[in-house]
Amino acid sequence: MKTLKKYFIFLMLVVLASMSLCGCLNDKTNFNYGSDYNSFVNTHEHYYGKVVKVVDGDTVYVNVNGKLWKIRLLGVDTPETYKKNNPNEYYLLDGTPITNTTYLKEWGIKAKYFAKKQLENKTVIIAFDKEAPKKDRYGRYLAYIFINNSNNLINFNEELLKYGYARVYISDFELRDKFLEVEKEAKEDRVGLWNWHNN
Repeated sequence: MKTLKKYFIFLMLVVLASMSLCGCLNDKTNFNYGSDYNSFVNTHEHYYGKVVKVVDGDTVYVNVNGKLWKIRLLGVDTPETYKKNNPNEYYLLDGTPITNTTYLKEWGIKAKYFAKKQLENKTVIIAFDKEAPKKDRYGRYLAYIFINNSNNLINFNEELLKYGYARVYISDFELRDKFLEVEKEAKEDRVGLWNWHNN
């Protein structure tokens, strides 16, 4: 009986050690999901819904089980379309701010069109982050929106950054480092709104 007990304790220690090595015990989730977001979604609170309206590039309405959810895409910020843009929010890689608010509004409109094309009337997966609050101060859900493309999940929030439609909205969320890296690459390649020249 003592031998069995010792074996069980040893086995538990081995399991805990291997979980620690693979990062399974780290709730902070620094794991790099790369382009495989299936495991991310499966380990996070998520829902299926149909996008019924795109307000702008980073805000949409989704019908989830007959209820209308207003969702603010987590971790990203597209230029405003309905109010004046702040010229001190969008910075190029060298630290130069994009001060042309007309230019920013144009990219806000392009971001909205991109979101409509990619999301409107489509079934999506809404996934919540473990570090970010579930709702913002306006009562909007803060979430990632995933598009299922041939069993490969695409993080739409990340797509906005990748194609230069948005900047990273700095706050606490699990994918912040990944998003900052995607934003940096878009800036380096002068993609989308980052192809601005101060005339």
